[in-house]
Amino acid sequence: MRRVSPAKLLKSNPFVLAPMDDVTDIAFRKICENMGASYSISELTSIDALIRDKVTLARYQRGNLKTSGVQLFGSKPDVFVQAADVVGDNADFIDVNFGCPSATVTGNDSGSMLLKDPKNVAGIISKLVKHLDKPVTAKIRLGYSKMTYMDVAREVEDAGAEVLAVHGRTGKQKYTGVANWDAIGEIHNRIEIPMIGNGDIRVEEDIDKYLGTHCDAMMIGRAAIGNPLIFEQFNHYKKTGEKLVYEDLKAKRKELFMNYLEELDKFEPYNPELKIKKQSMWFFKGVEGVKELRRSINENKKTIPEVMDIVKRF
Repeated sequence: MRRVSPAKLLKSNPFVLAPMDDVTDIAFRKICENMGASYSISELTSIDALIRDKVTLARYQRGNLKTSGVQLFGSKPDVFVQAADVVGDNADFIDVNFGCPSATVTGNDSGSMLLKDPKNVAGIISKLVKHLDKPVTAKIRLGYSKMTYMDVAREVEDAGAEVLAVHGRTGKQKYTGVANWDAIGEIHNRIEIPMIGNGDIRVEEDIDKYLGTHCDAMMIGRAAIGNPLIFEQFNHYKKTGEKLVYEDLKAKRKELFMNYLEELDKFEPYNPELKIKKQSMWFFKGVEGVKELRRSINENKKTIPEVMDIVKRF
């Protein structure tokens, strides 16, 4: 298996798709990759569920992605190793989630709850790095309730992670308030490994504010939902200093959503009907006539070819 280096990929393209549960399925990841995302990471996957064979392959399979990171969450270093072996060649690298604020994750002493214990964070990373012949990366927040980010960042670096992504909120904050980019910048200035900043990145001007000064790369999350075009727009702006404007945004979104459905049809996605309904809502947000489109898609059960036919007529 080829060894992919996320750190090297970020040098040529610093815009990464954030892993988001129930959003970044393999089809959506492929569309974002096609539109210019440097790489993407799977939806977070439980290590305990993986080793018990309770996770559908569609959640973490690499499919036809050029680069695939698989994000794992849990709390026990030995189980992380077992889970990484289950993932196998579906991952070019393993990303460890130390940032999820969801109660279902933190309630199991996982995700951002682990930020209370920097040494355990280091133990998980170190165990994976020693066991695997592929890179290990990590995503953290600024802490769970207290600001532990600098201690955690140093532990992640010293344990051998290749890249660190930082979301500028604590676990307790979840997605409220404003991302703390001063704290993100502090980490960037005090560690040596490449660092990805994440939180409230929405427009091209954010590149001017943060890239190179507060982070080495940018992870785009909520602003990419239903909007893979953001990667094309950000890359264009970085290269030219000018914003990319689409003459017919409706046509462009139709094209991308059709591509998404085509990709989805190649695999065996879990909850395909729910995914299509959600993604159609996001892809066509703000587009004239979208209510009728959603009504047509939501009526009864629809196969992917049937939904594609509806979208063609939209």
